[in-house]
Amino acid sequence: MASLVDNLNAPAPALWLEVSPPRGINPTPLLKRLSALVGHVDAINLTDNALGKVKMSGLVFAASIKDRLKIPVVLNVSCRDRNRFALKSDLLGAASLGIDAIVALGGDKIPPDADGRVIPSHDLNPFEMLAMIASLNRGDTGEGKPALKMLPTLVAGAVANPNRKNIEREFELLQRKAASGARFVITQPVFDLDAARRFIAKANEFAIKTMLGILPVKREAMATYLIDRVKDLSGARPHLDRFGGMSEEQVREVSIRENMALMKSLAGEVAGFNIMSGGGPSLAIELALQFSQWRKESGT
Repeated sequence: MASLVDNLNAPAPALWLEVSPPRGINPTPLLKRLSALVGHVDAINLTDNALGKVKMSGLVFAASIKDRLKIPVVLNVSCRDRNRFALKSDLLGAASLGIDAIVALGGDKIPPDADGRVIPSHDLNPFEMLAMIASLNRGDTGEGKPALKMLPTLVAGAVANPNRKNIEREFELLQRKAASGARFVITQPVFDLDAARRFIAKANEFAIKTMLGILPVKREAMATYLIDRVKDLSGARPHLDRFGGMSEEQVREVSIRENMALMKSLAGEVAGFNIMSGGGPSLAIELALQFSQWRKESGT
């Protein structure tokens, strides 16, 4: 735990890579791809049935990463899918496995084409889940029993959206998350330098570390999907529209170049970057390796 916290407080920006667990039961192919990141990233951030799509349990895949790759894991945990008993059990399990941090989030909406029998839980909201993590770290399971003999040491994080049009409302929510125990925040992907700096400055006021979301775009169709289907990125439309008419090779080249420029510009101002895999990990891994190399060469 100390290593992840120290990493967030270090002068050099931390580098995380966000990836979804595999769809099936075989973790080996994805673990093999992620093995290229050993010695380059400071943590793997695992999503939790992102976009309402069923994936392998993040807790199980996190255990595989810790065991086989020895890379720290930041585990997203959604309030959408579990009641408070299940959340507490998973959080204690994560602490037992040595998971390095937990990101408390509400969870994406269930898509219209999903199994119609899915009933979201929402027993807790992310603020209450952050408070739950703090209680568990004190050994309190909420049952009125004696404190746990061995205390969890989960580092709590949250999510935020610097692209929100009503940014003052986003800042109000960020302040509440910090007050509830969040020590870091992972943002939705940012493409604009001014928006990123505005958000970082406000997060610093609340003593919360910012891991900026960075999303390399693979092809024009991906940009179109993000514009049409991801409401949180409506403010980033001017950037995403620019990929219209480009070949896949051009989109990848421009996206890598612009994201590298953005990360270099902010490297001395932010706790770190969380590179998102989007439609697959290949481009995110490529960007992570490039930034890791730059980080080493520049001594940043």
